[in-house]
Amino acid sequence: MKTTAGILVMLACASVGAAELEVVVGPRAEIVRVRVLKRLPNSISKINRRWHDAARVENDAENDEKAHFIVEDLPEGKYDICIETREHHIEGVDLGVGAEADEPVFHWWLPADTIRTENFDPAADFEEGVVVGEEEKLEAIRKQFRLKELAKAFETVTKVSKFENYARVIFASGTADEVKALLELRRDGGHYAEKGDEVIWRSEIWTFTWAYGSWIAQNRAAKVLERFRLQRGEFEKLDRLYDPALGGISVTEGGKTTVEYTLPATLDNTIGKAREAQQ
Repeated sequence: MKTTAGILVMLACASVGAAELEVVVGPRAEIVRVRVLKRLPNSISKINRRWHDAARVENDAENDEKAHFIVEDLPEGKYDICIETREHHIEGVDLGVGAEADEPVFHWWLPADTIRTENFDPAADFEEGVVVGEEEKLEAIRKQFRLKELAKAFETVTKVSKFENYARVIFASGTADEVKALLELRRDGGHYAEKGDEVIWRSEIWTFTWAYGSWIAQNRAAKVLERFRLQRGEFEKLDRLYDPALGGISVTEGGKTTVEYTLPATLDNTIGKAREAQQ
């Protein structure tokens, strides 16, 4: 997605044995609540997660347009940040694949077909002095990360007939050998033990690996983030938006991590399931 979201991570001395996470988010007037989420291994019938509420910190600076929150006494580990505004629920999603420090990585926002990279210069293979156009840069990125083949793999997993009658990929990040993708899946009625006009909706992280000349979906290892079974009217009110910039935030024992974030200019179905306008 267009980067209106930015993260700055700083480490400072904190109480021994505990970690602190500070979240600085704006515009201040839009923010209702901030929480930190630890995703735990799911059981067959339950999505397991541990929530930590962030305390709002009053800021004396009158011209500060961002709200400040802090969570203390966090165990060391990785967390996703959840921000609630007056209209929306935005959760972080961790799509990291454990790439090496200098390994080329891509981040693809599929509904907007926006791609950015790290540790990869798409103009590097062209002769010095040659003006490289945007389409040529994109083609170099697609080749480096095998994105044409990845798009075919995405089409396969979202079009194959199965329980869901709607599926799509929202975000994908990774290297030329491994990718994690956020999928939205939905079933509109016609399922077992349906009561009324029900909708079943899920968000999942899938892993894809490159092997034998193609991308292979490791769907058996899919991580279910959320699952709802709702009447149509309640489903229309459901709001679950995602941003990888808020996901996989590492905190270390005895340290303080600060995350700075600005709400995206557009909060709609291009980053998840947005609440539908009520008549």
